[in-house]
Amino acid sequence: MAVREEIRLAGGDWSAARAESHVTRSAVTAPLLRVRLVLPELDGAAQHAVQAAYAMRAADDPAELQEARERALRAVEDLVVAAGAALGA
Repeated sequence: MAVREEIRLAGGDWSAARAESHVTRSAVTAPLLRVRLVLPELDGAAQHAVQAAYAMRAADDPAELQEARERALRAVEDLVVAAGAALGA
């Protein structure tokens, strides 16, 4: 998503990156559903991580994109920590 948005913000042809991001988005759907069903206590963290990644699409400039990317990375780290806690319990 970040690469796609970097190309878009630079005014480049981002159609290939957009298509690739759709493939990636589809690949996230099944694991997200699995996490939500098997470990419902991770539902909020998992959905937050996915939405944080999608939020990169709203960036209006490279600085906003970088901030959104950092938020997405933190959300993923939060999910990993929450998963570790849930599985360790």
